[in-house]
Amino acid sequence: MQKGDKYKGRVLLFSTGWHEYMISIANAMSRYVEVILVLPENHKLTPIHTALIDSKVRFEPFHVVFHKSIRDNFRMLLGIYRIFKKYKPGIIHIQANGHNNFHYLVPFLVFRPKIINTIHDPEYHLGDKVSLAQRRRFTKVWSRLYTHHYIVHGDFLVSELSKSYKVSVEKISPVPHGHLGIYKHFQIEGEVSENPKMVLFFGRIWKYKGLEYFIKAANLVIDEIPDALFCIAGHGDDLSIYDKFFAKGKKHFIIKNYRIPMEEAGAIYQSSAIVVLPYLEATQSGVIPVAFAYGKPVIASRTGAIPEVVEDGVTGFLTEPANEIQIAEKIITLLKDKDLRIHMGKAAEEKTRNDLSWDSITLKTLEVYKK
Repeated sequence: MQKGDKYKGRVLLFSTGWHEYMISIANAMSRYVEVILVLPENHKLTPIHTALIDSKVRFEPFHVVFHKSIRDNFRMLLGIYRIFKKYKPGIIHIQANGHNNFHYLVPFLVFRPKIINTIHDPEYHLGDKVSLAQRRRFTKVWSRLYTHHYIVHGDFLVSELSKSYKVSVEKISPVPHGHLGIYKHFQIEGEVSENPKMVLFFGRIWKYKGLEYFIKAANLVIDEIPDALFCIAGHGDDLSIYDKFFAKGKKHFIIKNYRIPMEEAGAIYQSSAIVVLPYLEATQSGVIPVAFAYGKPVIASRTGAIPEVVEDGVTGFLTEPANEIQIAEKIITLLKDKDLRIHMGKAAEEKTRNDLSWDSITLKTLEVYKK
């Protein structure tokens, strides 16, 4: 499709987080339309992030507030409003309802933009204490009132969002989650050699992530491949609650139980041979687009929209949730078959240049803007 076939107006992309995701789509979208990117300067934004923003993108930082101070929230909303008023975009595209107080801004947007709302998780996950802590009783009600159209990252999530938010499926469009090859720009160690026996579990350690089954599967793999290594990287639950599952002890495990900085994340992915997502339930996952960008095959649970991204037998394997035997079998298959592992990794990387490329994501998103 040619550049002129899509929405041609001014687009403002707003988010309180997901900086790597936001910068990736802003840069790609700036090839087609005028883009303003609005991100919080005081929340996880680094000089590397800002250096990665394309010169064609107009970047507007703001000071985000997550606590309940009326004064501080008013100042934040006023700052955001001034940015919106300055550009008067035809589209304001927000992530996850924008902010808990975003609805207070909407009546003052007299230029009446279309508000497009990407919802990453229609419902809260098991053990997700962060989202529950930020929950507001009427968030979904307000969201329905001000959102012109919703985007979700998978066909499966269309019906999930429709049920959760009580909106028509006609107001929801599936657009894939783009790859996160941007992680490579944060890597300070340079090229890191892959350990062909390293298996990775990456991300927040919450109940729905199924870490218990990763550890149980590891115990089975070690019986077959004694020199296998398993890396657990991420923060969240107290890992001591999982101690009872380490039947073979912890000598086969590298445990990094803290918030993994961007500078370290890339090296962890690069040094691993396989990435495993043993989720009990899920919507989609940001881990997969990173793993694919590093050319790593993924073993993941058949849940949520994950099967729409991980092609069973092509870019990795799918297993049933809470099934350590299946997980172990697939890990053993890939650790023992280097050619298959490399082939799947190349297929995963190829997917980032096609279906999960940000250019492809942008074109699909611009189609949504015209609805």
